Amino acid sequence: MAFASKFLEQAVQAITWCDNVVIAEAARRNPWFIPRFVRYRLDTLKESLEKEKKILLQLLDMPIRDNGPRILSIIAAGNIPIVCWHDFVCALAYAAGHPQEVVLEIKLSSKDDVLLPAIVKRLEGMKDSCLSGVQVRFVRQADPGTQAILFTGGSQAQMYYRQTFPLVPVLMRTGRTSVAILDDTETEEQLGDLARDCFLYFGLGCRNVTLLLVPQDYDLNPFVLKVDATLGTVLRNHENFKNAFRHARACHLMLSTQTAGYSFFPDLFLLKESDDLTPPPAVLHYVRYRNREDAERFIAMHKNRIQCVAGPGHVPLGQTQSPLFTDYADGLNTLEWLQKLSY
Repeated sequence: MAFASKFLEQAVQAITWCDNVVIAEAARRNPWFIPRFVRYRLDTLKESLEKEKKILLQLLDMPIRDNGPRILSIIAAGNIPIVCWHDFVCALAYAAGHPQEVVLEIKLSSKDDVLLPAIVKRLEGMKDSCLSGVQVRFVRQADPGTQAILFTGGSQAQMYYRQTFPLVPVLMRTGRTSVAILDDTETEEQLGDLARDCFLYFGLGCRNVTLLLVPQDYDLNPFVLKVDATLGTVLRNHENFKNAFRHARACHLMLSTQTAGYSFFPDLFLLKESDDLTPPPAVLHYVRYRNREDAERFIAMHKNRIQCVAGPGHVPLGQTQSPLFTDYADGLNTLEWLQKLSY
């Protein structure tokens, strides 16, 4: 059986195997990874493998030349559960297509070091494992002899890896965020979908919407109420999120003598009129636009900082956290980059 078909079958089994014990341990290690969100993430990954099987059978068939790197390193972030899954799958496809054995090193964030090792352990134990011929190692630091790096992280870590591995090819993805464009035709169901786009994973993912583009006279109250109805219980009962909300509110009250530009919702989140794409946790920004052209112009001006756009003409509301496999982070084709390493 070819790698792609074998992997797709076995990965679905391995993800399904992640039971409540594994999920609880991931939540214990990182309070932001509540079981509800971890399960959602696992279900989303599994559904993606099943729904995109046809295209994945083609994409993951990657013949690699003999001179391609044989030591790959994945440097993972830890903002949402198994955030490095896409890199992991791409690197496995590369290794499977290489004529020689490949070592795949994975440096996980201490915030997310439970789920992927559990899945890999399960894959390794399967009969005729898709990991045959690949050494998967979880490491504390990238091997000084690594020959290629898939990196996701902040600017300081980015600088470190560029300085430490100046001659090593690095696919560099740094912090981005997402926006939503609204036009006042949204249904209640769509507002609920938008609430999940904003606050699934407590808003910590690069595909979480952190800024809303709305018409001049747009009433934000229905959206606020829908956030409360959709995720209010989760947000109110999470200690870290509540602390973030209290801190953001206290900072605003100390720095401002009036609340213009804010809509408060008790013990939930803050809305601020601002064009800053990176608000702190528990804060959501919005910008009022005069016409659709202005909104699209704003998106174009900030395209290098935006991971995805939700709304009419873009990603459907509610789908930002369910990207297609070909929705590459930062628009960088991971499979193509890996394949070109042997050119």
